[in-house]
Amino acid sequence: MTRILMQSKAARSEMRDASARLPGRLQAIETTAVEMISVMDEIVWAVNPQNDTFDGLVTYLGRYAEEFLKPAGIRCRLDLPLERVSFSIPANVRHGVFLAFKEVLNNVAKHAAADKVRISVRTGFGGLELLIEDDGRGFAYDAEEDAAAVHAYAEGRRMGGNGLKNMRNRLREIGGECVIESVPGKGTRVLFRFAERQSW
Repeated sequence: MTRILMQSKAARSEMRDASARLPGRLQAIETTAVEMISVMDEIVWAVNPQNDTFDGLVTYLGRYAEEFLKPAGIRCRLDLPLERVSFSIPANVRHGVFLAFKEVLNNVAKHAAADKVRISVRTGFGGLELLIEDDGRGFAYDAEEDAAAVHAYAEGRRMGGNGLKNMRNRLREIGGECVIESVPGKGTRVLFRFAERQSW
């Protein structure tokens, strides 16, 4: 994938008298290669047992957020615990948290019209809390409707899909919870919370 990316960039920069359609095709190759490299990086990180730690999860989330939000012109602030945390997190839980976290950032970049995002991590209660706050436009969030959708999902029924339901369901599947707060004009807060479990 990296080789494809380099070759498409080189070809595009060397073009002078090519047909009008060729630049678009090369751009499509480049975009696909970038997306595939990103997906492969996520997969490698998720399955690597060396990353089954609190530090591994938080470091990856912080790096991903900064790289993802920068092109959108959104500032990112990370508030991390000062103390070192000995907290083991298995691959399936890390991956579930990451996918839900990615969904939050996607929503911020596409819909929030935010200037900044603050990501805070809290420990000390036998678990982990991850809070993502933005200063964007917010929205009218109906907690009861969202809870009904999560309950239906647990019973094997689907009520249509959207990012909010996906986040709630992903956290539920790994034994955690997702709390969403949003008010039009006042931004959005999304809290992920899950406890360390001996069964991990």
